[in-house]
Amino acid sequence: MIKKTTTARGTFAYRTYGDPSAPPLVLVHGWPQSSYCWHEVATALPEYYIITPDLRGLGDSERTLEVKAYEKHALGEDIFSLLETLGIDEFYLGGHDWGSAVVQEMALLKPEKIKKLVLINMVIINNFEGKKKASEVLAKGMFKSSWYQFFQSIPHFPEALLEGKEAVWIRFFSRGISRPIPEKAIAEYTRCYQLPHTITTGANLYRSIPEDRKRWLNYVDKKITVPTHLIHGVLDPVIIKEFLYKMESAFKEEVEITYLEGGHFICDEQPTEVAEAIKTFLAK
Repeated sequence: MIKKTTTARGTFAYRTYGDPSAPPLVLVHGWPQSSYCWHEVATALPEYYIITPDLRGLGDSERTLEVKAYEKHALGEDIFSLLETLGIDEFYLGGHDWGSAVVQEMALLKPEKIKKLVLINMVIINNFEGKKKASEVLAKGMFKSSWYQFFQSIPHFPEALLEGKEAVWIRFFSRGISRPIPEKAIAEYTRCYQLPHTITTGANLYRSIPEDRKRWLNYVDKKITVPTHLIHGVLDPVIIKEFLYKMESAFKEEVEITYLEGGHFICDEQPTEVAEAIKTFLAK
């Protein structure tokens, strides 16, 4: 069931799973999805009280049109404010895609609140060697797999082309590589993308990247101090394995990686395997 709460930063939707007295685990989705992407993962983790928020501009959370609101540290502050309103002070934390960038910002901002961190198929924002290595590889193909990021960065153009075609847009990306993405998930992502202004607010995740990159330069000497585990769908054509090159430089502690034979949307493709990797890591 979708719930909504208004905080000092806005009105945010979220789903919960499990017993509220269990240890809290917060899972943050990416683009173009919603908190529903964690549904199968969450139901396989009954040991935890799981909160899956909808990011600002996606799912059923509020649609703010200002691009600055989608800088990833700001989205992290949104989640902190939601959790504070829910009375949750310390928690386990995980994120996929842009949700992974958001939770990395959270771990750098307030590490004392986060017990352990799980990152799934996303750039490590303070791993500059890995980003450089991946860019060299992707440049050979003229960044073909990232075309949608450049497209959405163009002001007004995505809105002009995609309005009324949200179902086609979502289904284009909702193609599992190892297993099909469930139709229920596709229907839910489509429903949310058809809400007014979502083409703009979804694109704002990309329109805010220049400011994100400027801020991330300040993290060149900062390490994530929270114990962290990576899960990587190795068939991902966008977040390629080279992004993990020298990733140990970004963390204070040694980081283990679970490799899965799947694509970018690994939480939809292989939820049982993702849940098992999370469960194993959190139980250590």
